[in-house]
Amino acid sequence: MSKQHASPSVQPEHSRGNIWMRQTKAFTIRYVRELFRSKAALFWTMIFPAGFYLITITMTIPDEAMGAGEGGVKAVIAVSFGMFGAIIAALNSFCEQLGTDLEADRYHQFRSLSIAPSSDLTGRLLAGVTLSVTAFLAVIPVAVLTGAEFSLASPLSPAVVVLAIVTFAIFWMVVAIAVTVSVRNERYASIITVSLALVAYMMTGYNGTDVSVYHGPDRLLNGMPHTLATRLIADQTIAGSAGLTPPTVPTVLSGLGLLIVYSVGALAIGIVLTRRVLYKREVVA
Repeated sequence: MSKQHASPSVQPEHSRGNIWMRQTKAFTIRYVRELFRSKAALFWTMIFPAGFYLITITMTIPDEAMGAGEGGVKAVIAVSFGMFGAIIAALNSFCEQLGTDLEADRYHQFRSLSIAPSSDLTGRLLAGVTLSVTAFLAVIPVAVLTGAEFSLASPLSPAVVVLAIVTFAIFWMVVAIAVTVSVRNERYASIITVSLALVAYMMTGYNGTDVSVYHGPDRLLNGMPHTLATRLIADQTIAGSAGLTPPTVPTVLSGLGLLIVYSVGALAIGIVLTRRVLYKREVVA
């Protein structure tokens, strides 16, 4: 008899874990499909940055301005535009998807079901990270074909690049959540996030890759999430990292450590927003 009673006491915990995993998988698949089926999202996150890169190296920057390190200069520009695409993915594409769900009152339906808010948030973040990484990588082959020269600083450089993009994307996706739940209008939220992406990119010297057009304190270039991630990636993938100093790019451990702190803090805020705003239960008297 004791063995028969022991099994049910363990089963509920195991079932809750399985349910959470299934819900997370379902949300992730749904959001990935929506993002990668959106022609607008794919255009702004992949085609536009790659096209902007081509326009920049052919029309904006003359060959003599690149000098002997032409391949390195093109690589820096490619990393800059790749991260711009990642910002658009994390901010604009993410907020449009969430805003559509809010306007369609899907969360009213979600609240009535036994859905774990954390599974929804995790699914959204996984889908957004996937699009952000893809957006960054989409520019690299185009740059290589134009003569950009990449050189890994160490065998761990690919892992550093991925981790930098992931932590970078989590921070900006939580910003997108905050904007969307505050505005509650997909069109206005889209305008705000596009403006944020452009301001963050342009006002910081193209994500901190061109210090000649940045007019703020140099130390902030290694402190802001988007500039730190971009500079760290460039330092790990481009020999010499032309145009990135001053200031000196931080070490991998300190740079990734700060990015992780940003992403963990943002994730905590994202969990609170998801639970208290998106999945706030209506109190019935």
